[in-house]
Amino acid sequence: MRSNPAPIDEQIPGRYTIHLNGRDGRNPKLTYEEAIAMYMVGFCFSIFDPVNGEFNVSRPYTTIENIDRGTLMFVKE
Repeated sequence: MRSNPAPIDEQIPGRYTIHLNGRDGRNPKLTYEEAIAMYMVGFCFSIFDPVNGEFNVSRPYTTIENIDRGTLMFVKE
């Protein structure tokens, strides 16, 4: 029996999880809302252009993809 996963909206500083919703886990295009939320938990951006919908998270960070849940977690290093 599987337990219910913890909701991903309970974010931890330096970590942020997104629902992939069909996006490529290796290079997902972030939404404006995801980029703002990532900034709020401590991520920096080399590109932050809401007009054109372009957001590039500054490195260093690691990603962890959970295929079963369809999520991708960004972890600041």
